[in-house]
Amino acid sequence: MKPILPPPLSPGGRIGVVAPSGPIRPAALDEGLAYLRRKGYQVVEGRHLRCRHGYLAGTDAQRTADLNRAMSDPDLDAIIFARGGYGCGRILEDLDFSPLKSRPKLFLGYSDLTVFYAALIRATGIAGFYGPMVLNYNRPGKEFRERSLWSVLERRPGWNRFRLSRRGALREGSGEGKLVGGCLSLLVSLLGTRFDLDTRGAILFWEEVDEEPYRIDRMLNQLRMAGKFRELKGMVVGRLERCAPKGRTPGLPLPEILSDHLRGTRFPVVLDFPAGHAPGKLTLPLGLPARLDTGESLLEILP
Repeated sequence: MKPILPPPLSPGGRIGVVAPSGPIRPAALDEGLAYLRRKGYQVVEGRHLRCRHGYLAGTDAQRTADLNRAMSDPDLDAIIFARGGYGCGRILEDLDFSPLKSRPKLFLGYSDLTVFYAALIRATGIAGFYGPMVLNYNRPGKEFRERSLWSVLERRPGWNRFRLSRRGALREGSGEGKLVGGCLSLLVSLLGTRFDLDTRGAILFWEEVDEEPYRIDRMLNQLRMAGKFRELKGMVVGRLERCAPKGRTPGLPLPEILSDHLRGTRFPVVLDFPAGHAPGKLTLPLGLPARLDTGESLLEILP
């Protein structure tokens, strides 16, 4: 599918807010919606945005209806997800992406929305934006970098260039390919499904939260055995939040784990890219051509 960059946001635009995964606390929701309004945007709440069904933000039918309604609404310029958690994968097969082909929209979220982006890119080619959700908007500057968020969403000059730390290069080099990925455990959950991520000729971004080193090792091993590293052009590893060994469980350093699973490959690899669950997150477009160059210390989106 040909990559599609959706139109940028402009103050005054209409943003739909839905929760296809876990429920969000009412206070956090209200604070986040108020933040978007202060930025000059009109906010349209999904009908079931404030629902709760156990660990889900409403039943599967309710969450599906809200997301499908938002995707088909011609008056919405963007859809921002309320929070992650778990549950988006349960409704992927019932989503209707067809209205987006004539009216591409901008999508913003991370974590559990990894599976939505995989399905979105496969069905439409539309890029998804891996960045802060409504849950994060009560702490701008700490939870996320405001300048990055609005630079990317409003397509300000330089929005597509991300500087890399020279100390973060695990393997030097350069490569070009479509930037794909998301949360590691969600990427693994797609293996064997029709939404499985195509990594051939791609630059793979991944990050994680609350997973001990042996679990990260296990997931990387599964991706390796599934052939997901074989034809990569580059790898960008995001921040690993609270992923240290717990209790008396011994660990291994990430560079050693990666070196084991990437043996026989030659693409550049960078670590500790500030995107994902960790505080201070950048907003990263997924699904677009990109260039990774450790010599220039640069990850550049090539729209």
